[in-house]
Order: sequence, then C-alpha cells, then structure tokens
Amino acid sequence: PIAARMARAQQRGELHRESPFVAAVPVSMVDPSVESADEVIVQGVIDAWFSEDGKIVLLDYKTDSVPPDQGEEILRQRYKIQIDYYRFALEKYTGCKVTESCLYSVKLGKTVSL
Repeated sequence: PIAARMARAQQRGELHRESPFVAAVPVSMVDPSVESADEVIVQGVIDAWFSEDGKIVLLDYKTDSVPPDQGEEILRQRYKIQIDYYRFALEKYTGCKVTESCLYSVKLGKTVSL
C-alpha cells in the first residue's frame, strides 16, 4: 500500500527521495536529561517523504534482521529518535505537519508505523 501511495505522489510531483537535511534541534531532543535552551546541529538523509492532502508522510527504509514476532517493536524502539529528528527537520523545512511516519522493513516485508 505504501508503494502505491508513493507512486501517486510521484505522478503529482510530490515524492522526494534521498533528501539531505541539516537542522538545529533543542538539546533536550538529543538528551532529555539536559534542560537548556541551546540547540545542536543534526544532519542526515531522509529516504523518502511525500505530500498527501496537504500533509507529509515520512518513510525510512530499514534492512535490519529482526525476529518476525518482535521485529516491529524492535524497529520502533531502535529508530524512534532518528524519525523524530527527521520529522522535526521536515516540519521546519516545509512548514507542514508530518502526520504519518513509518519504516519499511525489507526483512519483514512490511510497513511499520511510528
């Protein structure tokens, strides 16, 4: 289903792949134990994102080998912070809300919502 949505976004010219970003994020986002108004710079590459009805859908591909029965939860725990950074950067860059964030697990062959 996510591939079909991406294809429609591509046809509309609203699919973005391999998008590099640099963003200043609050220190507390990196380390919740630190109370500071300071910011730190994070950078990365967002695998894919697209607009759908004026909202942003964020997708990151993962190739981790995870057990089928616990894989989704393992991936959620492993990548939540990374996806939070991506969401923060996209919302700052586009001015639009990221309403859906997900991972596509190649090993599980499925989309995992965050």
